[in-house]
Amino acid sequence: MRRNLKLPVILGLVLLLVVPSLGFGSPEQEASSSEEELKRFMVAFKSENLPTGYEEMVEAAGGELTYEVDEIGVIEAVTNNPIDFIKGMNSEREVLSVTPAIDVQLDLPEFEGAGSLVEGTNPGVLDPDESIWESGWQWDIEQVTNDGASHDVHSGTHDVVVGVIDTGFDFDHPDLKDNIIGGPEGSRTFVPGTEDSWDNQSHGTHVAGTIAGNGRMKGVAPDVGLKSYRVFDTGSAQQIWITDAIISATDDGVDVINMSLGGTRVVGQWFYTDPATGERVRLGNNQAADIVAYKRAIDYAVKKGVTIVSSAGNSAQDMSNPSKVADWIEGNAGPEYDVRGAAWFVPASIPGVITVSAMGGGFGTEDRLAFYSNYGNGAIDLGAPGGDLGPEGYEANDDFKFLVLSTVPTYMDGQSARGNEYFGENGYGWKGGTSMASPQVAGVAAAYISQVYEETGKKPTPRQVQNRLQQSAASVDSNGYSRYYGHGRVDAYNALTR
Repeated sequence: MRRNLKLPVILGLVLLLVVPSLGFGSPEQEASSSEEELKRFMVAFKSENLPTGYEEMVEAAGGELTYEVDEIGVIEAVTNNPIDFIKGMNSEREVLSVTPAIDVQLDLPEFEGAGSLVEGTNPGVLDPDESIWESGWQWDIEQVTNDGASHDVHSGTHDVVVGVIDTGFDFDHPDLKDNIIGGPEGSRTFVPGTEDSWDNQSHGTHVAGTIAGNGRMKGVAPDVGLKSYRVFDTGSAQQIWITDAIISATDDGVDVINMSLGGTRVVGQWFYTDPATGERVRLGNNQAADIVAYKRAIDYAVKKGVTIVSSAGNSAQDMSNPSKVADWIEGNAGPEYDVRGAAWFVPASIPGVITVSAMGGGFGTEDRLAFYSNYGNGAIDLGAPGGDLGPEGYEANDDFKFLVLSTVPTYMDGQSARGNEYFGENGYGWKGGTSMASPQVAGVAAAYISQVYEETGKKPTPRQVQNRLQQSAASVDSNGYSRYYGHGRVDAYNALTR
C-alpha cells in the first residue's frame, strides 16, 4: 500500500471518565475557527479498490490527498473549502460517501484516591527478585487463568502472534522482549513524524503485558508472540491510521488483533453548513465513510483468519440503545455539522469483532460490572477483568489494588512510581478500563489458537475461536446471555480443557 502523509498532526493526551471519545470541538471552538481552516474528510469509494483517477478527483474538488488505504478503497483529504469539496466528491459516480475525519482518543477512566499501602489488606511490598505473579497481586490474571492452571495446560507458542494496535511497546521490557517478534524492527508505526513503535504513553505496553507478559508478572498467554502497530503517540489518532494498521497486521500474518480503543460514529446522514453563507450540503448517502472503512478493514482481516478483539468503551452507556447515543452526539457536535441517524461505538459494534465489557472484582470481592463500562443486550460478547476501585463502600487507601496490574515502560518514572514503591523497580503499574479487559480475551484467544495449531497443525477460524470462548465462559449473573457480560467472564482454563 502507499501512504501519503503530508500534514503534521498535533496530538494531545485525553483521559476521559464517562464520556465517549468523539473528537468534536466545542461549539465555542468551532465558532472561533477561521473560514480558511483546513477541514479533514474521509472518502469511501464504491469499489474496495481505489478507482483510476482518484487523485485527480480530490484535486478537482479543491482538496489535498493526505492518506490512502488501497485495499479497502478509502482515502483521507483536507480542504479549506468544504462546501466545494463535498459537492465535487459527491458528483463523482465512483464515490460512495464522505464524512468528517473524527479523531480517536485514548479513552481511559480517571481514578482518584488511589493511595498508599494499608497493612494486611493486600499482598504487600516485594523485593526486586520476588515474583509479582506468585505474590497474589494479579487478581485479574488469576481469575481468567484459574490461578494459573491454564498456563500448565497451554501457555502459547510464537507460532501464534497477537498484533496490538495501540501506543506501541517498551521493546526492552524484561517481561516482554522475548515475546516481541522481530523486536522494534518487526513492529510498525502509523503516526506521522515517527519512525518506530516505541511507547511514549504506556497504554500499549500495559496491554501487551496482560496478553503475554512473562517475567516477574504473567500474562494470560505468557508464551505467545506479540507485534506492535502504533497508531497513537500520546493522545489522539486518525481513524484511517487504525484501519490501515488492521490491514497491515493482517498482511503480516498475525492471528489475533487487539484494539483497546474506540469512539462513536454515526450510521446515518451527515450535513455540513457553511458558517459564512449558511449553505447546507449533504455528505453523500447513509453509508458513512468512517463506518465503511472499519467494516471493510475488519472484513478483510476476518476473511484472512484473524480474530479481532475490542474494548466496549468507557462511557457507562447502553450500546443497545443507539438512538439515545445519537441524541448525545447531536448535543455535542459543533454547529457546522448536523447528524441524523443511529450511533455506534466502534470498532466494538462492527460485525466480526469480539466485544468485551469490563468487570471489577478480586481480593475476595464479588464480580461486578465496572462503573465506567459500556454494556447492552446483543452488544457485548464477553466480560473480562478491567478493574475499578473496589466494591461500594470500600474506603481503604489501597483501593488501587482493584485496578489491573501490568507492564509499563521502564523508562517512564511517573508511570512506574507506585510499582517501584511496591516492587523495587520501574516497569509495573496499574490501569483500569475496558482497555484492560480486551487483552484478557485476546490472550485467551491466542492461547486457544496456539493449542489447536499444536495439536492439529491447523488454526481455528475467527468464528470457531469466538464460539469456543463464548461456550467456555464462566457464568456471572445469568446461565444464559447477560446484557452486562455477554456470554460470561472469559475463562482460559475452560477454553483449553472443555
